[in-house]
Amino acid sequence: METFPGKVVHAVDYRSAEGFKGKSVLVVGGGNSGMEIAYDLSTSGAAAAVSIVVRGEVHLVSREIWSVGMTLQRNHLPTWAVDKVVLLMCAVVFGGDTARYGLRRPAVGPFAMKMTTPAYPVFDVGTFAKIRSGEIRVVRAGIKSVRGSDVEFLDGRRHAFDAIVFATGYRSTTKQWLKGDDGLIDDDGMAARSYPDHWKGENGLYCAGMVRRGIYGSGEDAELIADDISKQKKRRSSEPAHSGPISNGSP
Repeated sequence: METFPGKVVHAVDYRSAEGFKGKSVLVVGGGNSGMEIAYDLSTSGAAAAVSIVVRGEVHLVSREIWSVGMTLQRNHLPTWAVDKVVLLMCAVVFGGDTARYGLRRPAVGPFAMKMTTPAYPVFDVGTFAKIRSGEIRVVRAGIKSVRGSDVEFLDGRRHAFDAIVFATGYRSTTKQWLKGDDGLIDDDGMAARSYPDHWKGENGLYCAGMVRRGIYGSGEDAELIADDISKQKKRRSSEPAHSGPISNGSP
């Protein structure tokens, strides 16, 4: 990277497309952050060309589709049935085969995957339409090397870029400031327990968004935490008040 003459930023430092005007930009990472940044760069008209590296398989959904799936799940529909409904709606909205545009879906359904792994679907904000129209180019291969402005990919292709945005995830700093975490936080600063039992500790400590399930996963954690606090408050308010010692009238 020290030979790359252009602008290099991580997603954590990306604020807007300002500063990328007229540039050919490579976004590395096909998660929610990478997809949203690629869309922002393309929609603003600032970047001359936008490419995004998507190495893994992704479930592309809309917020509306995911909301329907969450409602079905809350109504105790089996996970396999929820996935079937969600994928049917995705086929209607995005077409039957997103792989032809470089976005391969996993064999496991999005809700089954959410229940068993830290993987979370990508919420489309309009990026897919840009990919389908060719305004955003998907690169399926990872980066092999960077020499000057030229980026060589693992499939042998080579392209020149003026800027690179790394949407490659984040590291937690929780362990640097949290002491006595009751075993809730692991050595890597993320939840020590696996989903879905990761959010509650033993002594009133909670964590939200610590199992790499994205902003919607954080929202689900927050709802569980709020519900648990509410239940505890109701339980305490229903307990009979403790009376003091009975006085016999003597001093």
